[in-house]
Amino acid sequence: MITSSGPSQNAFSGMPALTENDIIEYVKERFEEVKQDCTMGNLVTFHSNNKYLLLAHNQEKVNALGNIVANHKKIKTAEVIYNYENCLIETLNCTPTVKTHTNVLMHIFGFFGKFLNQKEKKTILRLIKQYRKNQVNLGQVLDKIEPITYQFNNMYLVSQTYFLLYADSNNDSIFEKYENSHPL
Repeated sequence: MITSSGPSQNAFSGMPALTENDIIEYVKERFEEVKQDCTMGNLVTFHSNNKYLLLAHNQEKVNALGNIVANHKKIKTAEVIYNYENCLIETLNCTPTVKTHTNVLMHIFGFFGKFLNQKEKKTILRLIKQYRKNQVNLGQVLDKIEPITYQFNNMYLVSQTYFLLYADSNNDSIFEKYENSHPL
């Protein structure tokens, strides 16, 4: 079982890396927790933690989800969560593409690009370009980016479920990476 704070050491022993469908199920499970708690704070945190994963599925839907969370009409929390859930399911049913992933990668790069030297910037941008041309996989790009999020202590990026899918160059999840670094 996946917990909110990450996997336990025993959770994935001997299991293959998580797939995109596993991550979608994980997101749905986390949303069930939001529904049970039924607070705007939990919904805001959920939306924030899943923004880039959802953005890879559909940018317009993410904008709609953001408007629902903003609750400009000041409707009751239960109704906001109901509306969010409907839009969330629609969003997760959209298939991510190389183009949408590239957009997400550029958004992520925007958070820390200004802190990198020219060589580091060129390396990341070259990898993103290679991904866009199907010369490298998404895991290879995120394997390079993920440590940078920790280097600059960007907790917003560190908390993104988007990194769960592609945290090493073999497209394995960080859960497998965790298993390999924390043997039983």
